[in-house]
Amino acid sequence: MEEIIESMKHYKLSKEIKKLLAQIHPMNKGQTDLSNLFEKLYHADLIGMQEKLSLETRMYLNQYCLAMEEKLNGMLCVVYLYEENEKRLWLGAGPSMPGSYKEYSHGLDVKLDILGGSEVPVYIRNVLIVDDIYRSEDLVTLNHKKAMLEDGFKSYCCTPLGYQDKMIGFTVLFSDQQRDFTDYEIDMFQDNRNQIEKKLSQIKDDMIFLLKKQQKLDQLA
Repeated sequence: MEEIIESMKHYKLSKEIKKLLAQIHPMNKGQTDLSNLFEKLYHADLIGMQEKLSLETRMYLNQYCLAMEEKLNGMLCVVYLYEENEKRLWLGAGPSMPGSYKEYSHGLDVKLDILGGSEVPVYIRNVLIVDDIYRSEDLVTLNHKKAMLEDGFKSYCCTPLGYQDKMIGFTVLFSDQQRDFTDYEIDMFQDNRNQIEKKLSQIKDDMIFLLKKQQKLDQLA
């Protein structure tokens, strides 16, 4: 931990510090250690409060995804944040997702996922269940079928995230098997999302701002 802090002292407010922070993966670190690290970086004036809260939230979301994957064996869990003005998706967490689909979906323009007469994509307001991606003809699957099939996904289930009338985004369960999602799985998935909705409603806009900033830095690197 001290080595990381010392390293960052040489890269304050530069793209290197952003990249180094992005490499700290919650799946491979203890929650207490990371929380202490973020706190030390903040007090050392190496990251701001906005960055600290965003990092802590991303760590929390990754832990949520891993917990859901453990409960629902054989599926991958992902959290997306929805940017209303730009109609884009931003990957909040997806620790087990293939790199190619992360790259495809992070910052994705989803205007084509909006049905006529609506203002938001289907999965932002309603549960969307697709048990066979290959054969499905629904709008969302048709728009993203090629990318999903290339990464081996066969079915998926989306549930909206929201808090006190505020749209946050949605969570997804991906499966590499064709499957009928059971009522138990869907209910548990929906019940557990309550753990993250309030926290995300408070930090969502800041997280999107930092995720967009990081994407621009990565493109310049």
